[in-house]
Amino acid sequence: MVNCTLLNTAPFDVFAHMAADELFATGPEEGNFLRFFNWREKPSATFGYAQFVKSVRAQLESAGIEEYTRRPTGGGIVLHKDDLTFSLVFNSPMLENPRVIYAALHGFIKEELLQIKTGISAYESASDYRPAAGGNALSCFQNPVKDDLLNSSGDKILGGAIRRFGSRVLYQGSLQSSGIRGNALCVSAVKKAVLKYLGASAYIQRGLSTEETDKILSLAKNQYMTRQWIEKF
Repeated sequence: MVNCTLLNTAPFDVFAHMAADELFATGPEEGNFLRFFNWREKPSATFGYAQFVKSVRAQLESAGIEEYTRRPTGGGIVLHKDDLTFSLVFNSPMLENPRVIYAALHGFIKEELLQIKTGISAYESASDYRPAAGGNALSCFQNPVKDDLLNSSGDKILGGAIRRFGSRVLYQGSLQSSGIRGNALCVSAVKKAVLKYLGASAYIQRGLSTEETDKILSLAKNQYMTRQWIEKF
């Protein structure tokens, strides 16, 4: 029987959230892990691994965002003000294309969101997103790509990024719509979609151990908060 662990965490800042995702994507524990980010109140942002920090910093500071870091995954700039942010870690065959994973997972999320009448639609595009083209950082939610989800007005509401660590895959997603962070129906929709994608039957809920929390905070301090990481490119 396939299950998925639903991880519950205390409120983290943006640095610890990125560290938590890396820990479960690269750690020795096998299995599937879904985690909804429990945010501290301060607005923050993440930007894709391949982004150039000079352009990112200019855009974020002009928007009044002081707390930001580089993600372990790709994509553009994502503001974390009131979004529903979540991550999924799971095993995947090495030959499985990330675009196939992206399309399938978003397809299931779309099906579930349609059940609660959010007015979403699927964006179709033949182009690929190149976040670092010309050295200019782009906002992820101003640049939809194939299989992103949009609302009925054509605004992007779901974007995600994927990185493979051997046979392990980390997906980081953000649902952006007014009031969505505390929306239990949207949380439930994502949970149901993930079970369908994984072919899993149930969730097993657990919190973090003291050891896991210590490792996350250490990785946040020694990597995700450092200039070496944030200014990598």
